[in-house]
Amino acid sequence: MKTRLITAAVGVPFLIFVLFVRGWFAELVIVALTLIALGEVYKALERADYRVCRWGGYAAAVLMWPLSRFMGVLDPLLLVVAAMGISMTGVILSKQPSFPNAAASVYPLFTCLLPMSMFMMMMNAQYGLVPGVELITMAFAIAFGCDGAAYFGGRAMGRHKLCPSVSPKKTVEGAVWGVIGGIGVALIVRWCFAAVFKWATPGVPATVVLGVIGSLAGQVGDLTASLLKRHSGIKDYGRVFPGHGGVMDRFDSVIFTLIVMYCYTLLL
Repeated sequence: MKTRLITAAVGVPFLIFVLFVRGWFAELVIVALTLIALGEVYKALERADYRVCRWGGYAAAVLMWPLSRFMGVLDPLLLVVAAMGISMTGVILSKQPSFPNAAASVYPLFTCLLPMSMFMMMMNAQYGLVPGVELITMAFAIAFGCDGAAYFGGRAMGRHKLCPSVSPKKTVEGAVWGVIGGIGVALIVRWCFAAVFKWATPGVPATVVLGVIGSLAGQVGDLTASLLKRHSGIKDYGRVFPGHGGVMDRFDSVIFTLIVMYCYTLLL
């Protein structure tokens, strides 16, 4: 627990710094996190005896920065489609092409590359009067708030198992408290941006809806990451964050919440 707290004490301020500095430095941090996350998932899949093609994901992740910084044409869906084409071609031309290997090669593109490219796209954009960085901050807050509320709520009141075959310790009661926590922190973030920074914010009803959907998406992301870990026979994806594990161990819920926020930008 001490190691986890120390890591959080260092990581949270750094995350805040990245979000508010933005620019080329933040973009390179996102690219680095994307490459690490892709590597962690590819490695987990290979531990499960899949022969994946890594080149599509790595190439697309590297191209995220120049496309965003110099060309301004970063489109997450087109990026994933291009990466998928490279990955599928690599599998087909390999010595042992198979459908499971093709599916496994595409999986990291939708669970790592897509949400992280959405992260980069939203960071420097503005949707109507709402800055993208505000929505990203809300996504992180919802995911982390949901995780914390689900953990403590589950320990205090958990009785009914949520998905024991994937994550034996998670409970229905914890999931409910997670949604409540996600809504609460979403409203707090909205108030902070409106009162302190005087920025335009989503309305209260929209914030509550984002809290609900974002919390549910974050929990699905958490369970999805746990499913692959169980399938691969690993405890953690990596050791990037002491006490927390790898990038995917810490950001598994955030990446799904980021997708929810990106969909909200389409409405804006």
